[in-house]
Amino acid sequence: MFSKQKEEKKRTELSTIIGEDTVVEGTIKIESGLRVDGKVYGEIKCSGDVTIGKQGIVEETIFARNLFIAGKVTGKVTVEEKIHIYETGSLQGSAEMKSIVIDENGFFRGESFMKPAVNEGENVVKLAKEISE
Repeated sequence: MFSKQKEEKKRTELSTIIGEDTVVEGTIKIESGLRVDGKVYGEIKCSGDVTIGKQGIVEETIFARNLFIAGKVTGKVTVEEKIHIYETGSLQGSAEMKSIVIDENGFFRGESFMKPAVNEGENVVKLAKEISE
């Protein structure tokens, strides 16, 4: 019981911020939340939530629990729960998620695939498996 609570707390906390002047190339694996205000060219595998700030740019692939976009994302996005594109946000590519919210003036171009509702435990196992691969 306590390990599930601890794991959920870890997934909801923001532990890493990629600053505006930072450029990352390659793969990022993280078990808690991530905020990107700089640039990431590569793959993000995150068990928690990923937030792309207004100045943030991510190109290639994102795996996350939830994705909040105020900046620019280009590529393939696979999200366990929800994608939220804010009015300054842009997503170009393919997106797989349970739900999507696009604010007025938010931009989305590409393919979207809605995931069927499944048992929450199955989602956690699936995402953990994708991250470990």
